[in-house]
Amino acid sequence: MNKNKIDIGVLEERRSWLLHPKFFPSKVGGKPAWLDLKNLPIPSELSCKKCNDPLVFLCQIYAPYEESVHSFHRTIFVFICRNGPCCQSNTTENFLVLRCQLPRRNSFYSYDPYEENEDEVFPMDKYPKLCTVCGIRAPSHCAKCKKVFYCSRKHQILDWQKGHKEQCCALQNSIIFQNDTSCKLSNFMVTESGKTILFKEWELLVDEEEEEDQSNIDVNQEMEKLKKMMQEKKAGSLHNVSDSELEQYTKTLPEDKVFNKFSKRVARHPDQVLRYERNGQPLWITGNFDNSIINIPACQYCNGERQFEFQIMPQLLNFIDVGIDFNSIDWGVLAVYSCKKSCDLGPSYKEEYMIKQDLSN
Repeated sequence: MNKNKIDIGVLEERRSWLLHPKFFPSKVGGKPAWLDLKNLPIPSELSCKKCNDPLVFLCQIYAPYEESVHSFHRTIFVFICRNGPCCQSNTTENFLVLRCQLPRRNSFYSYDPYEENEDEVFPMDKYPKLCTVCGIRAPSHCAKCKKVFYCSRKHQILDWQKGHKEQCCALQNSIIFQNDTSCKLSNFMVTESGKTILFKEWELLVDEEEEEDQSNIDVNQEMEKLKKMMQEKKAGSLHNVSDSELEQYTKTLPEDKVFNKFSKRVARHPDQVLRYERNGQPLWITGNFDNSIINIPACQYCNGERQFEFQIMPQLLNFIDVGIDFNSIDWGVLAVYSCKKSCDLGPSYKEEYMIKQDLSN
């Protein structure tokens, strides 16, 4: 990541084995590519604060502090509740942000980069079992075959309905099973049950934002694009807004200078799903939001200052299947703030802070 320039992230399809944790990927969807493979958060820490259902992995950003010994490898993970009613305007109770970091020399990965070899085995036998459905820590297993693991009863029932019922008997008599150490990708591949709740998996490619003259950008054209997105319920948390209210709202948007700035800047890279600017400022989507009174809490582990690190853009909603009904998840901008020192205190996976800004109040 470039500390002086703004980096933007776009998505590209990638074979799953190249998004294995050993390659330290930035990615969207699928299962999380955990960094510390041993000290994983427990399922209760990855539950929605509103409905208590398991959170689903949204994305992770590999953002090392290479000048720091303890955070040579560093990844920030974002999780979300897929239940639409838990998604409410300008609140983040249905999200969770976690930061994890490791020194270059650690007990999980090689000191030097791995070669891209699909046949290389990465043993997982000494690490906690992962949920076959969502990929988080799995404290329980199937009582019959004892070879498939789950984070919750809800995911166990889902997996039973989506194929494990037919596979269970065969697994009881098999010495090869999903979490076998001989399997290269078993812990991170998406199963049939996982496909019903996980987002489509993409590699997140990050590069420097182009600097070019945007004086000829047609703001009205950008407005029409956003209006179309909103009408398709894919941006801005406009749940339960009538067509007449939506029309009235979009008529006022051209006078929103903040939104105009947002539109012009995003037009440089229309497909960007991420903006990364460590110790920078978010690109807010609307002025209908009092940015002057934002109070970013101190790091809960070292009591040090937090800084803005990156934001997730509404365009990401176009690349993941969130549904198009009024109960689907939604956001305008998701701004993530992390410990400025990237401290090494507390648990291996440390909670960080997010602000969710929507187009509606």
